[in-house]
Amino acid sequence: MPHVPTPLVLVLALSLLVGSATPVSGVAPAPDREQPAADLGDVSPVPATSELGAVDTDSRQQVDDASGAFPDGNVSVTRGDEVTIAVSHSESANVTIGGPEFGFHVTVELGGGGTDEIVLDTRRTTASDPSAFVEGGSATLHSEPLDEPMEPEDYLLRVDVDGVERDVSTLTVEPRGESAAESFRAPGAFEPDEYLGGGEDGDANTGPLESEMTAGGDVARGDYAVLRIEESGLETALNASDLTGSAAANGLKVNFTQTDPGPNNAPREYVATDSAAVTVFPSFATDEFYVLWDTSDVEIESQSERNRYRAALTLTDESGLSDGAATVATTTFTLRRQSVSLSPVNDSVHYPWDDPTYAVEGSTTRAPNTEFEVRLRSTDPNAFLELADATVDENGNFEAAFDLSEVSRGTNATLWVRGHFLETAQEVYLVAPDPSVRLENQTVEGTSVEVASAVVPEGGFVRLEDESGEPVGRSDYLEPGQHENVSAELENVVFETQRLRAEVVRAGEENAYDPSAAAYRVDDAVVNDTAVVEFPEAETETATPTRTATATGTPTATPYPVETRTPLQPGGTSQSSLPLSPGVAVAAVVGAALLLARRGEGS
Repeated sequence: MPHVPTPLVLVLALSLLVGSATPVSGVAPAPDREQPAADLGDVSPVPATSELGAVDTDSRQQVDDASGAFPDGNVSVTRGDEVTIAVSHSESANVTIGGPEFGFHVTVELGGGGTDEIVLDTRRTTASDPSAFVEGGSATLHSEPLDEPMEPEDYLLRVDVDGVERDVSTLTVEPRGESAAESFRAPGAFEPDEYLGGGEDGDANTGPLESEMTAGGDVARGDYAVLRIEESGLETALNASDLTGSAAANGLKVNFTQTDPGPNNAPREYVATDSAAVTVFPSFATDEFYVLWDTSDVEIESQSERNRYRAALTLTDESGLSDGAATVATTTFTLRRQSVSLSPVNDSVHYPWDDPTYAVEGSTTRAPNTEFEVRLRSTDPNAFLELADATVDENGNFEAAFDLSEVSRGTNATLWVRGHFLETAQEVYLVAPDPSVRLENQTVEGTSVEVASAVVPEGGFVRLEDESGEPVGRSDYLEPGQHENVSAELENVVFETQRLRAEVVRAGEENAYDPSAAAYRVDDAVVNDTAVVEFPEAETETATPTRTATATGTPTATPYPVETRTPLQPGGTSQSSLPLSPGVAVAAVVGAALLLARRGEGS
């Protein structure tokens, strides 16, 4: 290694120190040579100095306090819908959506500071004036207007404050999803106009409709056919006052078209908003809308296939959301004639002892939740009009009931459903029956008499009397109504045939028997009936028959015990004072002779 002289080393070191020294003053970098912040990313520019080692703290503090951000982070929207982009900024800011590389480049200038909202309508981005599709701030379109609404893509979002990029985010435009249509029906009494504009952001108040409508495509003429469409990307395209498919309708068309008009006939078509018969209920808060078709004026044909209609949502060329006309959702409806039937639950004859609640039931083709008024009316001297409400259930049935406890009896009344008189009118008989009793001739074995029948309108007893008018028996308490084979218990046992009289008497307090209670009367005559009642004769005592022994060829053991007596000794004296009869004497002599003969043989 060659040797370097020491003086030369000192000279070189001194030169380096002089060349790297910082000027004391007047040597600060010129402002026009400072690098732009945008080119340096997030790197802050070098602060200016006023003197050696002194930093301009006011300038440094101003740069550090500036801020801008997207507080919601990344956002997304369905193609064709609106999206809201929130921006927080400490002072005036610029927001960039997209860029040259995206074919869509818009900047929005925001003044002052705070949090602003930019609303971007992705469907109207075909306009040359950005104010047509941007709300909030001052927008500038740097790219050419789009031929179609913003295509699905991830677009860059940037916010700059004082030329410095402060935050970035992503706007995702998603493809439109599938649209779906469903069939419902609603009662013809529903009033759509009462609920238009009653929801959020101009939507209709759909709550009452949703509570009234039920699923199904069978619609009675006069009810509403309700089409529910689950939309995707049609939020700003829907013009509730025009769904004819024209440019004014933004290319949306909703129609109800007859599917089978028959040969040589053009199909009937009902276009939404083209007539007063169709009403649109938007509900974009739930990404859907309803179309109500009033079928009151639609002709019903005798052939059922002529009454079928196809409901469809179509996007035409004017929508910009499809290539040519495209039907995106369909469903069907079948119209039917109205029909209503009505009948009493039990019988058209009603007695005062029946349940005072008179129930009726019916069925109909009208939509569920349809309300009917059922009427019962009499024009007899004691005229009355009773009303009852009925609501159609999901199966097309309804029920109603009348309280007949206060209406006059012995009259006929007409029952019908209001608005459907010819179909449902019928007679109801409110009977006020006369009391009656029927007693038939009979033979009694025991202590009770059977009463064939009794009608006791207000409850009571059947009382039995003999021919002299004295009570001889009665029944138990009889509830109001008709009774058969009533048992009347006798007070005493009777053993002779006689004519008895039966009459119907009222009950005392708490339905107890009262001997002094009044009898039922008809035309001021006591209700009664008589009959001949036979009783069996009383049994008499008879002598017990004597058993007669029958001799048989072969002796057998008797089942009865035999008492053995000791024969009398010869020559004995009878203790009886009664003279013997000749027959007995002869028998005694013969017996004695036989005894002596046996003894002689034995000796």
